[in-house]
Amino acid sequence: MSATRAASRRVQVAIGGLLVLCLAQAVYWIVDQATYTQEVDRRILERYAEQARGADLLLRHGVAWEAVAEVFPRLVPGGDGGAVLDPEHTDELDRARHHRINRYGWEGSFFLLVLLCGLGVIDASLRQRAELSRRQHNFLAAVSHEFKSPLASLRLAAETLALRKPAGEALAALSGRMVEDLTRLDATVGNILDAGEIEEGRLVLAPQDVALAGVVSDVLAESATRAQACDVDLVDEVPGGLRLRADPAALHAVLANLVHNATDAAAAAGGGSVRLCATPDGRRVRVEVRDDGVGFDPREAERLFEKFYRPGDELRRAKRGSGLGLFLVKHFVEQSGGRVQATSDGPGRGALFRFWWPASPGDGGETA
Repeated sequence: MSATRAASRRVQVAIGGLLVLCLAQAVYWIVDQATYTQEVDRRILERYAEQARGADLLLRHGVAWEAVAEVFPRLVPGGDGGAVLDPEHTDELDRARHHRINRYGWEGSFFLLVLLCGLGVIDASLRQRAELSRRQHNFLAAVSHEFKSPLASLRLAAETLALRKPAGEALAALSGRMVEDLTRLDATVGNILDAGEIEEGRLVLAPQDVALAGVVSDVLAESATRAQACDVDLVDEVPGGLRLRADPAALHAVLANLVHNATDAAAAAGGGSVRLCATPDGRRVRVEVRDDGVGFDPREAERLFEKFYRPGDELRRAKRGSGLGLFLVKHFVEQSGGRVQATSDGPGRGALFRFWWPASPGDGGETA
């Protein structure tokens, strides 16, 4: 990873140096053209001054002004009887000089602006690439952990079954652990596949009338074993009768990810509770998942829903996860016509995730 960052840094420095060189060249071109224009204008005026001196000499030798004017058409009689450059032509030269200098200035400034914009775009792209590389590294580390832990647990359970042949409560405990591990693996694989289909635009939802309480009950049942092992209470406060217009798999994925995240957050804090509640809110139903776990910095609330985003360094993080769960939550909720929100009072002060999902017509809720 350090080699990748070093290579990216070298590319950034090289491109930055090249753009700085181009900026210096553009500034030099503007100054050089302005100086050259003034020099050309000065030489032209010097030639006209020489012509004026020659005209004065001819006039002093008795040559008629009409003859002198034919030789020097840009000269006119001066107040002292000599010849001077036509003031109109002088004004014309001044206008031409200013026009050229302004043109060089505008062209050069535009070129400088394009270079600066290019520098900004490249810098933003490199920063985005570095951030994406960091997130991908975290994702690979997280997914490796997500697969390794349940696989190791399954292997231990299988070896116990093979060697000790437990019965009764011991067998039930091992079976429950194996089911939980398989559920965890299935959820991880499902998240990865769903994320890939979302990126490719192939994931299509099929909404139908769904009882919210039933889905919540299923999700809590799936998380019960892990929650009990981590000393986390799962509290179901969702009233019966609420029905949503939802794709069952999408709604299940949203609730499962939120409950699993909340359980992990409470477990990381040493235990606690996860509460689910729901209430009608206009033509939608507001669902809340609240935990008293580790919480998060309120400034990161929006970024939590970004793909692969997880605060901190994956190698130093005790809390599990792949960085895809909340990304899927946001996508499923918004694609279903709802919205999602995350709030926390800060690290160590718990978190609240709430989403608004369209209610099924005729579910008995309020109408707006």
